[in-house]
Amino acid sequence: MSITRSLLNLIYNRRTIRKFKPADIPEDILHMIVEAGQRAPSYNQAYSFILVSDKEKRRALEEVCGIKYISNASAIIVICSDLNRVNKMFNYLNPNHVLTSNEHPVEVIYSIFETGLATQNMIIAAEVLGFGTALLDCVLVEAEQVAALLELPKGVIPIGLLCIGEKDELPPKRPRWPLHIVFHKNKYREPNSYEIANYVEESSETYDQEGYLMKYAGISMKYKDYFIAKIEKTKEVEKKYEKLSKFLKKAGFKI
Repeated sequence: MSITRSLLNLIYNRRTIRKFKPADIPEDILHMIVEAGQRAPSYNQAYSFILVSDKEKRRALEEVCGIKYISNASAIIVICSDLNRVNKMFNYLNPNHVLTSNEHPVEVIYSIFETGLATQNMIIAAEVLGFGTALLDCVLVEAEQVAALLELPKGVIPIGLLCIGEKDELPPKRPRWPLHIVFHKNKYREPNSYEIANYVEESSETYDQEGYLMKYAGISMKYKDYFIAKIEKTKEVEKKYEKLSKFLKKAGFKI
């Protein structure tokens, strides 16, 4: 029971770490972390993990993401959904398989889902071993550029960038939706307008009290205003998403 509580305590108190101490992570430790990812539930193990150790490529990824603390992480791993290897396995088993069709929504969703499960296992494994992590979405937003940088074949797309390193900060617990809003019984319950507003306002206030935006991005503005600007449907955003959608379809990720 004490071991169970310790593990739950670790999960409940996990934080995203954006400040790392200068320290190396031994290769055998990285192997342990990735192997922990592989032990997650899966359908086709449709994922690949690319350790980026080349200094030029690390700098290029940092430029793509526009985030300076990437270079301070001891290890950065690009998390990929991988239908390329699955396709080769299916070819071996049966040439007339589902991935030969123009669209394969089930396999795509499976791949993305199990990639997320594996990533979470890696994050928890890193915590157990005493390291902090930050999971970034910038490599998906700039998937075409990242795919070219890492020479990803058709069927492989970058989903996230996992930074791993020795912790140099202890951030406070960040807001999450109340349990009664995300945990349903027997049927889905729509959140009411008060619940939505209450969560948005309280979580934004929490971030503002921490000075979150100034601490990590040097931005002096209210978190709610920042969030509003971030999700606004501008012509620039629509153009970027249209380009990303075309690349994903070209890479074989059609839903």
